[in-house]
Amino acid sequence: MKLTAAAAALATAMGAAPAWAQDTFVRIGSGVAGTYPIVGAKIADLINANIEGVHATTVAGGTEANFALMAQGEVDLLLTYSFLTPIVARGEGSLGVPTPQARHLMTLYGALFQPAATKGSGIASLAEVDDGEYRVWGANRTSIFYPMIVAALEAAGTSFEAIENAGGVIEEIGYGDEAGAMQDGRLDVGFFSGPAPYSLLMQVENEPGIVLLGLSDDEIAKYAEILPGVSAGTVPAGTYAGQEADVTVPYVSNELVVSADLDEELVYKITKVLVDNHKEFHGLFAGADEIAPAIMLRNAAVDVHPGAARYYDEAGIAAD
Repeated sequence: MKLTAAAAALATAMGAAPAWAQDTFVRIGSGVAGTYPIVGAKIADLINANIEGVHATTVAGGTEANFALMAQGEVDLLLTYSFLTPIVARGEGSLGVPTPQARHLMTLYGALFQPAATKGSGIASLAEVDDGEYRVWGANRTSIFYPMIVAALEAAGTSFEAIENAGGVIEEIGYGDEAGAMQDGRLDVGFFSGPAPYSLLMQVENEPGIVLLGLSDDEIAKYAEILPGVSAGTVPAGTYAGQEADVTVPYVSNELVVSADLDEELVYKITKVLVDNHKEFHGLFAGADEIAPAIMLRNAAVDVHPGAARYYDEAGIAAD
């Protein structure tokens, strides 16, 4: 949050005016693909429309890169998966940048982590990805998907090293290019996270077709040991063409994180605006209707920002 010296002096002189009342800029790390840019843009719109003197904008970039920007004071809020927040806060993420100021503002909605192989690859399970010279999407170490993919492979008894030892290739193209790479034959296996059906996966479903690579109960349990806070989710039969049975996959929670450095009263206002207008998110994409006050303190793996905590307490919203 930035505040001009003149504005700060004016606010102090006025006494009643909050410190953030004049030309305050709030920056939201909203990712580069999938649902995050949509959610980030809506959050910015709601803040701009409802909090006078505050100007919210979105910042595109990978999730861990946005955490690093928060550590530097260049991002005030960001979208992430709740399992990742404490890892990065401790400095144990791929970038090694501690973000101790990361605080929970609200849980938004869940996502199904959906591994998939192209229909013609012959792969029917994640355990088979090291059985041949397959091309597998591995994201990059700064991507939020990297720990999710590593956990999925480990739960299935394999790894990037095993894939490469079998003659396979780990691709690190961007998430937004993954579906296209599966369509044109550059990838045999990809990983997607979102609602079901998911728009990016539906592209591949149309051509060349997909096989969802579900996890067993034991594999889900192993996944949750590696990434605490993840649970089992279901992609119902018939969600994608040729899917004849329910498929079990990891279910993760999306979280809005706020910097501890952001003014308490401003965070209170932001929380109130987002809670009061939570139905504005509904219909933006499949799964967005999950956003509701009842889940906003669910899976909070770091401390709740005092401004948000004060609003939730006053509104009678508690963790379930």
